[in-house]
Amino acid sequence: MDYQKVASEVLDAIGGKENLEELTHCATRLRFSVNDKSKINEEKLKNNTKILGFVNNNGNYQIIIGPSVQDVYNAIRNTGDLEASGTKNIHTDEAEKKSILDRFLATISAIFTPYIPILATSGIILGLIAIATNFGWLSEESPTYITLNAMGNALLYFFPILLAFTAAKRFGANPFVGATIGAAIMHPSLSGILVSGENVSFLGISYSAMNFANTVIPIIIAMWVFSYTEKFLRTYLPKVLHFMLIPLLSILLMVPLTLMVFGPVGNLFAGWIAALYRFLSDGNLIVFSVVFGVLFIFVIMLGLHWVVLPLQLQILAEQGMEYSLAAGGMGNYALLGIALAVLIFHKDKKMKEVAGSAGFVNLISGITEPTLYGICMKNKRYFLALILGGATGGLVCGVFGIYVKAFAFTGVIGLPAFAAASEVFVYYLIAIFSSITVGFAATYLLDRRQKKESNG
Repeated sequence: MDYQKVASEVLDAIGGKENLEELTHCATRLRFSVNDKSKINEEKLKNNTKILGFVNNNGNYQIIIGPSVQDVYNAIRNTGDLEASGTKNIHTDEAEKKSILDRFLATISAIFTPYIPILATSGIILGLIAIATNFGWLSEESPTYITLNAMGNALLYFFPILLAFTAAKRFGANPFVGATIGAAIMHPSLSGILVSGENVSFLGISYSAMNFANTVIPIIIAMWVFSYTEKFLRTYLPKVLHFMLIPLLSILLMVPLTLMVFGPVGNLFAGWIAALYRFLSDGNLIVFSVVFGVLFIFVIMLGLHWVVLPLQLQILAEQGMEYSLAAGGMGNYALLGIALAVLIFHKDKKMKEVAGSAGFVNLISGITEPTLYGICMKNKRYFLALILGGATGGLVCGVFGIYVKAFAFTGVIGLPAFAAASEVFVYYLIAIFSSITVGFAATYLLDRRQKKESNG
């Protein structure tokens, strides 16, 4: 792919670099907003064969590129000289015009997106460790095991520090001060006395301690409050004192508040989430898994997975296992079955090419957008195959109680992470096979039926 040419075509279709207000990207999509919506040529974007799809979600635009999105993103920034044109890639006042849901999703996305590849990598490392341990190749007491385990668990354990950085940046505060606040609550000498449920005191003020390792909610709340604290200090302190006093007062104020207020409040929210999760999964795990198998791929399409992901990570960190990540991935494998059926049976040469590349990317790395937008959106009947395949895989997950012990993407690369849950891994493979098979068969039958209807 000629990334510079794609960049020029994208900029031309959205009204030029002057019309581009904000530009970011995730694993497969460019996300942007514009100053004047009327200048966007949606047909030009949709008809561009180098673009897999275009989504307009109430003014939050997405262009589906695929695995090469980073290259296209870089090319757009270079081609458009965006800094010179005034384009922003951070939270701006104009965002206030967006709906509360859009702003919330954009915020969660900005905070968590940088860590998704590292989360997946951590899961793979933990899975490989589990495999090596189960086969007796590695002893849990060995320095090698301890080193590898530290690699796999580092991100989740120190998540408060990393999330503090991206959350503070998103909320418009100094991210380095934010990371320092996160590091303070994770300092070994402090975390050693923060045994959850114990009563401790600061300056004579008693509070209920909690351990912040593996948590996500408390530090995000703290950084939101920190952003307003910093703005207050910038407004009322003389400018000559900003350099030293703002970081000093922010740390002196926010660390104790995080320990005594935001930690317990965030822990309370986390407890409610965990209770609701247990109620839903314990009530009927089969229904729970089928629902995730069917719906989670559509949740991803709508961008709402940024609401669910922090909850899944919190549950995984607290309980050491989680069900919905396994069941929710079944839609991905149903899409793989759809791509395989189109590749083998479809008569259109271009569709077969799209199916081949989309299926390969899905198989290896679990990226689904090429199949969703390159195949399913062009033949809405395939969504029935997607639902049936996802439901079947979800059913198998529910029947056998399939769970994960580490965050992972679907696909061959992510399999070691799922293998960490060795007790249910064989059943997980059966669920994968079921989803692919049903997605494949349903697509074949739908195409045959459509052909018969066309022939009259």
